[in-house]
Amino acid sequence: MGSKKVAICFYLMLTVICALSLAPIQTPMQKSISVIPNLDKIAHFGMYFVLSNISALYFRHRRIKHQIRYSFLFCLSWGIMMELIQKTKIVNRDFDIADIIANIIGCILGLIFFKYFKI
Repeated sequence: MGSKKVAICFYLMLTVICALSLAPIQTPMQKSISVIPNLDKIAHFGMYFVLSNISALYFRHRRIKHQIRYSFLFCLSWGIMMELIQKTKIVNRDFDIADIIANIIGCILGLIFFKYFKI
């Protein structure tokens, strides 16, 4: 994949995560009617699995050494920042430490995938 495509994917993924993390949530009644338990944690895991791969690839294309280390630090910072913004009550969202844990697990497994499958 070319550098421009990687950059577009990277910024697009950041935009998607930002939009989904900061969009107003449903009413409490709608939140309680969830078909799949912990679906939001699965979504967090998946988004950060993908983001960690795209960011490591982006850093590689930018010729930055230690792509995996920087990708982990970037994804960790981004995930914590999104949760802290939710905590400020600027948006109708709640801070959840379990979301951060799901982000970290997704990021770690994503980077293991990146390293061992030579993306």
